[in-house]
Amino acid sequence: MSFVQVLSLALLVLVLVLAIWQKLNIGMVALAAALPILMISGFDVDKMYDAFPGNLFVLIAGVSLLFAHVERSGALAVVVKGTYAAVGDRHWLLPWAGFVLAAAMSTAGAFSTAPIAFLVPMIAYVSVGYSSIFYMCELGVVIGANSAGLSPLNPTGAVIRTIADKYHVSYPGWALWAASMVVAIIVVFVLQMISVVQARRGRAYVVTPAPAEQTHDPDEGKNHAYMWASGLALIAFVLLVIFPKTDVGVTAMAMAVLLQIFFRPNEKVLLSRIPWNSILLLCGLLTYLGLMKDIGTMTSIQKALDHLGTGALLIIVLSYMTVLLCNIESSTLGVLGLMMPLVFATFGTGTQTFWIVVAVAVPAALMVMSPIHVAGTLIIGNSALKDQDRLFRRLLATAASLAVVVPAFVVLVPISIG
Repeated sequence: MSFVQVLSLALLVLVLVLAIWQKLNIGMVALAAALPILMISGFDVDKMYDAFPGNLFVLIAGVSLLFAHVERSGALAVVVKGTYAAVGDRHWLLPWAGFVLAAAMSTAGAFSTAPIAFLVPMIAYVSVGYSSIFYMCELGVVIGANSAGLSPLNPTGAVIRTIADKYHVSYPGWALWAASMVVAIIVVFVLQMISVVQARRGRAYVVTPAPAEQTHDPDEGKNHAYMWASGLALIAFVLLVIFPKTDVGVTAMAMAVLLQIFFRPNEKVLLSRIPWNSILLLCGLLTYLGLMKDIGTMTSIQKALDHLGTGALLIIVLSYMTVLLCNIESSTLGVLGLMMPLVFATFGTGTQTFWIVVAVAVPAALMVMSPIHVAGTLIIGNSALKDQDRLFRRLLATAASLAVVVPAFVVLVPISIG
């Protein structure tokens, strides 16, 4: 490695340390770290900006705005309330109702924090009379939302696709989503069975829901035309992206703009629903990683990893390193943005590449219930104060257990193929 390459790698490590220790935005720090690299290497700054993921910026902003319309119009609340009304007193179905709703929203393109932020407090209301299943209901929501985020319509799935394109790697995007959903369903089922067994032995894990008082927009749900139009716009968005294969971000933005023109909801409120922190994180990190690729750092890392071979050991290292970072860094999207270039640079277009992507990305999506993530924090915040310390430890233990167990099973597929 040249001095500049070593420096770029050292600064990347520093970026991660500062982001975790000082709770700084990774993208912001990564862009700042690009300055000394540019000064020392003399690399053309305009060429660095070629790596700026403008398509992902439009995708996240467009999809977020479209879902903001769906939520503000009241269409989303109608669907959610109707679903739970249909479930009724069949308590064992409640975790699955939340799982399906959250997964459907993420699959259609909603950034995973959106369904989590919307559904976690609502689940707390639904579970007020069922404290013994509150924990499982919330886990169903967060696992469904984040695991379905590997959909090609979702920002997380789009990030992986964008990185793959840069390394000229092709893989079936919907197959990755399907694999993620299969693993998520198995995990939720196993966790639910453990909960049932504990309850039968008199050791049910009881957490008292304590939802915050809901604040409703006075205009929400009053305009039925807006509600129906936003729902139809979401359906049209999905159909256009899947069949004519229009661009995800531009299509979502077009639908959001049409709704804005015809119904004139408060634009400032809608714009506030765009996850600007995540956009800064993603764009800054991928721009810095693009700079590292251009100056040859990623190639040097790939050569260093070649000493581990391209077999079982390297697959295991990449999978466990990813889940470890997801447990100590609050952004799954940022961690995948960091790790997937290593996967594609090392394994290229081999026959087992798709399953290696599954082995790295799918377990990472399950770490979202960690109490350092938004989801874990929301679950704790919607529980009774007397239960919060105990719930913090339980969420941490659940995330840690999944981090140990799930990669061990998922990596068996690419290892056996190899």
